[in-house]
Amino acid sequence: MYLPFEVWSHVFCQLPNNSQTQLMRVCQFWRDIAKATPQLWTHLLIGHIHQFDDPTGLWQWLEKSGECPLDVILKIPLGVTDLRPTLVLLHSQVRRFRVLNIAVPTPDIVDTILSSIALSEGKSNGNTAPLLEELCITINEMSNRCADEDQDYFEHAFYPSPRLQRLTISPLRMPAPSSKLLSIVSTFMIISGPDDQVTPIEGALNTIAAIPHLKYLKYSRYHSFSFQTSHSLDYPRVEVLPHLDEVDVTVPGCGLDILQCLEAPTLRSVRLDGSREDSHAEDWDNKGVTNVSASLKCLPQRAPRIQRLNRHRIEELQADTCEWLFSQTDFAHLEELRIEGSTMTDEAFTQPSSLGPYLHRLKLIDCEDITGNALIAYIEARQPLGHAETSRVEDKHLAELSCFVTVEEVDD
Repeated sequence: MYLPFEVWSHVFCQLPNNSQTQLMRVCQFWRDIAKATPQLWTHLLIGHIHQFDDPTGLWQWLEKSGECPLDVILKIPLGVTDLRPTLVLLHSQVRRFRVLNIAVPTPDIVDTILSSIALSEGKSNGNTAPLLEELCITINEMSNRCADEDQDYFEHAFYPSPRLQRLTISPLRMPAPSSKLLSIVSTFMIISGPDDQVTPIEGALNTIAAIPHLKYLKYSRYHSFSFQTSHSLDYPRVEVLPHLDEVDVTVPGCGLDILQCLEAPTLRSVRLDGSREDSHAEDWDNKGVTNVSASLKCLPQRAPRIQRLNRHRIEELQADTCEWLFSQTDFAHLEELRIEGSTMTDEAFTQPSSLGPYLHRLKLIDCEDITGNALIAYIEARQPLGHAETSRVEDKHLAELSCFVTVEEVDD
């Protein structure tokens, strides 16, 4: 059966990004189609030492991609002695970058890369990236080789980039507030590596405050708790973010410290993530649980419009905080409450009727100490179902319960 070239080309483009080599080996016909389909070659992964030693294969790959926008992943492995040939190649293609994901072993290599590909030949202006939508820079480990503090290569990096929306960086190489990229982005994520030290909260706040259009903020650190400040909530600095819509931070630690300093009148969604790697599970003992509770109670004062609250794996949150959460009206606009991996009990539902008139979804995941009867009693207190006995689970209870409450268990 004969299929037009366009059909074959479309089918090939639906395959995984690493399928190009296999397609080229099937037959001459497939090889010709693959070579004549530039969209098939728009995902470029650079991560093997031989690619840095001899970038000829990279040039050939780029030739096949024509003038299509590029998604580039640059992973610098240990043992690479000369980055220059590869960086010269990338510098010539910046105008086509749509996504650039850089992963390096040490902070100093970030400056080497930025100075080589993100700036113009004279280093005084940015290397224009008109198609760039996403920039991600991660650092895998700490090193004695620190970044150059006397030269901020972020200041003009890839500027102008009018389409840039998403910036992900490591706290080990935070852009200064003067970086022009910060005036463009609306999504900003701070992702810590396995060996990162404590995030300087002052530097993080300086950078966050310099993002005028910030809508989504994430601070992620899953390897430890990274405390910086005391348990006091009177940190002397408050930053107003008038457009912030969503926040996702690991707690307790620097993510919570940052959240405490933000005044966000339009904030609608908050996720507090208490999960940690198994090797740090014991850290929950006496590690700022009081701070999480106090921050949760303080949150509605600076963000009164919250509609979605997700409390993820905060295993030892104080019992009185759970009861408070279900018996107060501070979250007046709360529509959805999600609680995962909690030790909360039925006592949290003893005074449920005042938890906001807009709440229409309660999702409980891996909350083993909450019973069905407590949930039914909670539903009846919010929306009375007549004179049925709450000790019995009847069809009409289940119907109302299924519309409002989702209960799930996490498989081991």
